[in-house]
Amino acid sequence: MSDHSLFVFRQCTEIAYLLLYVDDIVLTASSDKLRSSNITKLGNEFAMKDLGPLNYFLGISVTRSPGSLFLSQKKYASEIIEKAGLSSSNPCATPVSARPDISYAVQQVCLFMHDPKTQHMAAIKRILRYIKGTLNLGLTLTPSSLGSLVSYTDVDWGGCPDTRRSTSGYCVFLGDNLISWSAKRQPTLSRSSDEAEYRGVANVVSETCWIRNLLLELHCPIRKSTLVYCDNVSAVYLSENPVQHQRTKHVEMDIHFVREKVAKGEVRVLHVPSRHQLADIFTKGLPSVLFDDFRASLNVRPPPVSTTGVC
Repeated sequence: MSDHSLFVFRQCTEIAYLLLYVDDIVLTASSDKLRSSNITKLGNEFAMKDLGPLNYFLGISVTRSPGSLFLSQKKYASEIIEKAGLSSSNPCATPVSARPDISYAVQQVCLFMHDPKTQHMAAIKRILRYIKGTLNLGLTLTPSSLGSLVSYTDVDWGGCPDTRRSTSGYCVFLGDNLISWSAKRQPTLSRSSDEAEYRGVANVVSETCWIRNLLLELHCPIRKSTLVYCDNVSAVYLSENPVQHQRTKHVEMDIHFVREKVAKGEVRVLHVPSRHQLADIFTKGLPSVLFDDFRASLNVRPPPVSTTGVC
């Protein structure tokens, strides 16, 4: 199983999915009859309570509107801000200088979580003040075709001033909806930008392979190749060129892994201009206008008018 917390029931045309986390359960089914039947059977075996339509799960509130779901962490974030005693503080435009997203900022302060100093606590307060100003934002999901899986990957080569390790970032779309994203420091040093970029490609290919397997278990297989957009021409070239070069020997495992997926037709690595590289938002500072544009392209925006004030 791709996810050990997920259980799938299928009988003829009927199908049900159950997602379990400790004592919280999300259950959905292809028909009301099947869902009710499963709830009754579970109730006969375990002490449980039906809370009705999904509205809150693992810190994420779910609000329905005509034609969409709005996922928000406003309640969860507000509780953290209140616990930190910052409820009356003024919002901050960015969590750190020139970095409008929290991925990089949170990653940096986490490096000192076991021995934080005054400057680290000040950085945490700034992050929370930034979150306070973005409480109204959430992820919008809309009905969309499940026929395509598209990803974007980018790397900030040697960007960590302390270790000179690179930061990889990617985002994955199923149809029109953002379903997976990541921003994390690479575990090893990359001796060239090409090496760092190719490791970034390998990371997102690994993630999309997992998603494809998960969708197969959900009986919603992806027939088309996964598209991986990268703004590094060398990384795109290496994904298809079978000739090894001396400068690629340090990433040989990643190269063979990606090429195997490309050869099987499961993946296509394509070039995208930096102006349209959505994964830039996870790896580097961007001008506010470009950041806002990319953030909207990731479907992170205020709630639909019909749900404003509900979250």
